[in-house]
Amino acid sequence: MPFSSSSRLNPGVSSTNMPSTTIISARRVVCRPRSVLRLSPPVSSPSPNSALSSELLPTADCPACRGDRLEQIIAHGCGTRPTRYNRVGLLHNGNNAFTALIASLQRATRSIHMEYYIIRDDRIGRTIAEILIRKARAGLEVRVIYDAVGSWRLSRKTLRRMHDAGVETAAFEPIRFPWFTTRVTHRNHRKIVVTDGKVAYLGGINIAKYYLDGDYMGKWRDEHLRVEGDAVADLQRLFIADWARVRGEYLDSRRYIAPHGIRQRLPIQLAWAEEGPSRLTIADAFVSAIVRAHRTIRISSPYFLPPALLLDALRLAARGGVRVQVMIPSCSDSPFTDLISDSYIGDLLDAGVELYRYDNGFLHAKLLIVDEDTASVGTANMDYRSLLDNLEVTAFIRDRSVVRALSATYDDDLASCRRIARETWRPAAWRRTLGDALRLVSPLM
Repeated sequence: MPFSSSSRLNPGVSSTNMPSTTIISARRVVCRPRSVLRLSPPVSSPSPNSALSSELLPTADCPACRGDRLEQIIAHGCGTRPTRYNRVGLLHNGNNAFTALIASLQRATRSIHMEYYIIRDDRIGRTIAEILIRKARAGLEVRVIYDAVGSWRLSRKTLRRMHDAGVETAAFEPIRFPWFTTRVTHRNHRKIVVTDGKVAYLGGINIAKYYLDGDYMGKWRDEHLRVEGDAVADLQRLFIADWARVRGEYLDSRRYIAPHGIRQRLPIQLAWAEEGPSRLTIADAFVSAIVRAHRTIRISSPYFLPPALLLDALRLAARGGVRVQVMIPSCSDSPFTDLISDSYIGDLLDAGVELYRYDNGFLHAKLLIVDEDTASVGTANMDYRSLLDNLEVTAFIRDRSVVRALSATYDDDLASCRRIARETWRPAAWRRTLGDALRLVSPLM
């Protein structure tokens, strides 16, 4: 069933407390896109799925709409506008995220919708699977979308137990013969949970125990959001569109968007990337946020391979007097990505960008902070795969209190970093040569 961009959640149901979170509220930003600045060329040949998404997701093509360029870009690509009444919980790292998520799953009484790139069949994965099984047996509608590549360790035994209990599951883009096709690298990198149409989660944290226990790289540092209020409706619609994509089943959104009683004003605008009109929306939105900066730009990304337009925007901002800080991990789970990422360092240092390596484990947070009035938290890395190929989702928050809290966390992370100095940046010749060569094929990685 098609959805209208004018759909709104109605006040009514009071919210519940959440564990281990920072709860923030603020004022509204009114946004109605008027004209659209395209920072990248439009997609000329959308896939068949783009028609599906345009039918199921909201649209915002009204010529009477108005807003700043960032809002226009997101509204043009995704059809979403800044929502007014929201409450946000900042969930730092896996222990806070899983505590809040499990509590929401246990409190659910009508429906649970989950969508993840990685679901591991480990301690945390089995704990959540058992909750889903129990809820499905109690009569709740439980649906799970998982990426077939990212969740390759999710066992058939666990899936069978979930199916037997009534949990509906769907794999995104299973790999079949021939294996080596252009679809292999096209993955669903989203992490979304919506319970009862009232509480939603998104961010960088997958379902895996290494977000709690760490691994050979140390503890995983990540950022996640718990959202209540108007923005939940857009995340629910996005899940419903993805469910139709993978299962061919069209759910009626009116059954899964619940009223809420939140009257605190905190503007959130959801942006996503997928085939069709929104393919470049997150990339364009990142660039728009960067070029509008006056004082500071702060970035955290585990895989830093920015496309040319994004790289140029950062260099121009730094040369124009904006303080640009980029935080990257000391090492990642992809050695080739590390080599390519290093190939950008010299250019950025020459432009005046401050670069930091995070040493207290693996930095996996995807964060952009601009001028302490705009922040983005979501699933998209600043690399080609996320911005040009994968399915992603991110929340743009236009609220000073939230942004200040995220900036304070960024300061805490800087205490665990080493700054890369231009005078001491001398990578080995083989590493520099290999990194430059791999950079040429980075759009394929």
